[in-house]
Amino acid sequence: MEVKKRNKHLGIMILIGFLLIVIGIISYIIINYNDDQAEVKKRMDIVLNTYDTFKTDVDSFNTIRDNIYNEVLQDMYYETLKNNDTRFKELFNSYKKSLEVVDKDYKKIEDKCINVLHPNADVNNKCEAMIVGYEEVVNTYISDVESYNKNITSYNSFLKETNSTDTSLEEIKLERDYLDVNGDREYNGKREVKEEIESNDNNQENGVTPDE
Repeated sequence: MEVKKRNKHLGIMILIGFLLIVIGIISYIIINYNDDQAEVKKRMDIVLNTYDTFKTDVDSFNTIRDNIYNEVLQDMYYETLKNNDTRFKELFNSYKKSLEVVDKDYKKIEDKCINVLHPNADVNNKCEAMIVGYEEVVNTYISDVESYNKNITSYNSFLKETNSTDTSLEEIKLERDYLDVNGDREYNGKREVKEEIESNDNNQENGVTPDE
């Protein structure tokens, strides 16, 4: 009888121990699942909260870009380039600062959007919009600076060719490379300006350097 009772108690203890292990495993899974869900929600909230700010800052960037196109890059003549060098450099400085604001927005969502699939379609769409938008503004900025610098190079060459005593102009320092965030090799924002630069070359021999 004593042996049977001991075996019975031992069996109960083993069963209780097994149940505790199962409960512990289930609790661990539930806690981790809840933590994962909370982390996913946190990432999605950051994307959603950043989107409106990103869009506003890109709109500001585009407004400055339009001003630069109308005032600096469109129908550019050597005389205009020379007489407005300080003003044009100030405009490009504002342009650069507006891009740096977009940089900060993008850094907030970069690791939450690149190669990340969220369980919410709206969040995924906003991620895609910000990735494409960022690539476009960066490449547009680079192309515009390169176009302006090309005009400066053309102007300085003109001075040498004509033995002019006018002071040569400085190019804008560019510390960025063209961006291809999603690896599609399209470089959004670059192609349009590249074609405009080509049209620029065809008009320089007349002493006129139109960019767009």
